[in-house]
Amino acid sequence: MTTAIITNASPARAIPTWLPVVQGLAITTMAVDHASVWLVSGDIPALLRVTVGRLALPMFCFMIAWHALHTADARRYADRILLIALLAQLPFMALRGEVLGNICVTLAAAAYLVAYHRHRDPLALMLGAALSLATLQVEYGPLALLLVLSFTLAIRQPLTWLLPLLVWPVAQYGPSLSAASAFVGVLLVLALVSTHLPPMRLPRWLTRWFYPAHLWGLLALRVLI
Repeated sequence: MTTAIITNASPARAIPTWLPVVQGLAITTMAVDHASVWLVSGDIPALLRVTVGRLALPMFCFMIAWHALHTADARRYADRILLIALLAQLPFMALRGEVLGNICVTLAAAAYLVAYHRHRDPLALMLGAALSLATLQVEYGPLALLLVLSFTLAIRQPLTWLLPLLVWPVAQYGPSLSAASAFVGVLLVLALVSTHLPPMRLPRWLTRWFYPAHLWGLLALRVLI
């Protein structure tokens, strides 16, 4: 297993070849998940949500953990995630029909905590702590924050992959098809980061701004349909 690709990486090194693949899969599975909830109904969309849709969260959480550990300026990276959360919040609440924070709030909290760990930045600690408390009122709750942090451990200590792989899915979803699908999502991430893949790149606008853009797009479609 080429865990060393992760463990020894640094901001100056080239982006790992597996990263665009994980990004592409995360975006695709999230789009399937959200379309099955907010655009179409029926048995097949419901099944897609608890199977394909459950692959997205561990992929996004892993990418946040990896970037927060390897970017040159971790707090600036966390700032960008928080900006995405703010841009996405209005359409997210409109689609959900309730006051609830979107997952990027949790991802930003984790990124700020990692920024403090790396740079001992007190502002990062304050923001990370405040957003961590806010995860009590964010989709997926505090367990998603723990998933990101467990991935940061797994990147440095391969044995701790057991936490996101075996503990988190059942803790998040209980014994269910969703938990089994989430387990597959973590396993797929582990397989991809352990594999040498052909180099490729995704457009920056897609990897950075798809989350708020697709929520605004889904909201517009719901208004029109």
